[in-house]
Amino acid sequence: MSASRTVIPMSDISAKITPRDVAPTVLPDDFLQSEIAQAALSFHLPSFSNLPDLPLYREQVISYIEKTLSPLDDVVDGAWLTPSMINNYVKLGLVQAPVKKLYQREQIARLLLICIFKQFLPIAAIGRLLRLQVMSYPSDIAFNYVATELENALRAAFAPDEPPAPDTARRVTRESLLVRSAVSAFAAKAYLMAYFRFSGYED
Repeated sequence: MSASRTVIPMSDISAKITPRDVAPTVLPDDFLQSEIAQAALSFHLPSFSNLPDLPLYREQVISYIEKTLSPLDDVVDGAWLTPSMINNYVKLGLVQAPVKKLYQREQIARLLLICIFKQFLPIAAIGRLLRLQVMSYPSDIAFNYVATELENALRAAFAPDEPPAPDTARRVTRESLLVRSAVSAFAAKAYLMAYFRFSGYED
């Protein structure tokens, strides 16, 4: 005698759950080999020295940042950066004001970090994290550490069979642990958003 599978609702007033509701719809291997997952896996954030060495106007900054972060377009909601966002970040003291409407390398680096961290942190928390970094490290070292650890975190999320990369900090500090937590949070959210979009949740 064969028994049919049933799914028990969480409570008496819950809507009835069917086996189809909990059935897997996308195999992990299919997802990890998908275009959206491979784009996230291959993402590369330029080192500080490879950021534009000539000052850029605001629209040029936005265009550069959008192009740099474009491999991750499918794992975020909304625009990476807009003119009003830049104005707000300057007013809040997160980014130095432009000189003659031009933004230097350090300001571009700061905006890239904000664009990443704002995906899962409120602006006030981003400000605190950036201030902690600046207190401990020069801007170029702080940016390069985030860039490297971000790529490692994405690799850990989207290539789970590979051995995890060790912490690249020369000395583990409070700030380095916070950065690793932050990039891991971004990678975890990116993985979820990529999976949901690949499985067609928006439909």
